[in-house]
Amino acid sequence: MSWPPRYTILLLLFLLSLVNYIDRVNISITAPVMMPELGWDTAWFGVVFSSFVCGYALFMIPSGLLADTWSPKILLAFACFGWSLFTLLTPLGRHAFLLMLGIRFLVGACEATSLPAATVITSRWVPRHELGLAQMISLSGIYAGQLIAYPISTWIIATFSWRAVFYFNAIVGFLWIGLWLWGGADRPASPQASVDRRAEKAGVPLRALLSTPAVIALAVAYFFWAYGIAMVVAWLPTYLVKARGFTMQQMGWVGMLPVTGGLIGVLGGGALSDWLTKQGVPLSWARKGIPACAIAISSPFLVLATTIASPTSAVWAFALFQLLTTMGLVAFWSIPVEMNARLAGSIASIMNFGGNFGGFFSPMVAGFLVARSGDWSLPFYSAAAGCLIGAIVLGVLVPVRPLEFAQKSDLIEEAKIRRPAGA
Repeated sequence: MSWPPRYTILLLLFLLSLVNYIDRVNISITAPVMMPELGWDTAWFGVVFSSFVCGYALFMIPSGLLADTWSPKILLAFACFGWSLFTLLTPLGRHAFLLMLGIRFLVGACEATSLPAATVITSRWVPRHELGLAQMISLSGIYAGQLIAYPISTWIIATFSWRAVFYFNAIVGFLWIGLWLWGGADRPASPQASVDRRAEKAGVPLRALLSTPAVIALAVAYFFWAYGIAMVVAWLPTYLVKARGFTMQQMGWVGMLPVTGGLIGVLGGGALSDWLTKQGVPLSWARKGIPACAIAISSPFLVLATTIASPTSAVWAFALFQLLTTMGLVAFWSIPVEMNARLAGSIASIMNFGGNFGGFFSPMVAGFLVARSGDWSLPFYSAAAGCLIGAIVLGVLVPVRPLEFAQKSDLIEEAKIRRPAGA
């Protein structure tokens, strides 16, 4: 039995998200060492975390438009080169706070391309009935990257220095570019390909997308969910060291447990969504309703993680939170394709812009709350509330159905056809 070409594409996209998230969380893992060495407290370091998300959010919609109208293969190669380069330069930020902000902003700006472009490629390569699991295989690299980053980064810090973490991660990104240029492709070779390319040249009706209630609701739901999950991703390593008393080496290992929960949740959510679809369950439940319920159920576990006395039990509570909340991720990354496959990259980028607008605030909110109150529970309470609100908006206000978005040129042509003769 031959290996289907789409599996090669999914493997490469999995490796992309793996590299992407190693480069995204490396600064969270090194933060407990960096902060005392550089003299930056949680408030200042929260701004460093948010500078990445600011670049990521601001370049999200332009990246989605490019992914729908240009070659996503070439776009991903350029993007990975950019974020790997600025990851390599990150240690220079120790010389000046503003320099660190600028470098992390540029890492985020380059990474903005990855998920919209990957969504476009997945929508072209994968049959609709495999969409949920395919998206989750690609996105599971998010948690596989963190799973690898925790023990390896802490080992590099202990053996060499925190600066070496960024050098190592950058090299891995450059290696991925070579693999992608060798094995990646925009779409399968078929007679339909030329028809698809002509459709892409029609452009993207951005104004129509931004004024569609369904797209806005999707972005709002992702805003609140991402507010919660971004806070956990950014601050969990520091929380485990500062508030729960784990050493850096212990954190590198126990921190893998919540990330493993996230990886299981991502893959399980995608597999469950596809299975329910094949069983004839309506898309409104298979792609949205059940994932939204999983996110809602996850919120109490995040509250429990910060209130339970035992540090070990707290880690398990974080793991259950990650497992359940990431089961809902399938909704956010499959719904754009269900709405409109040709414009999936643009819809996903608008959604992800909303999410990362929330992700921009949450690390800073956490940093300032802890700096002012000394209470590590407060940020995670707000993160739990964010996930719960996101689940409600997703479940109630986001439809799962095909949507048509008229181009301005289409409306002009329609008006000409309807205009009375001689008018």
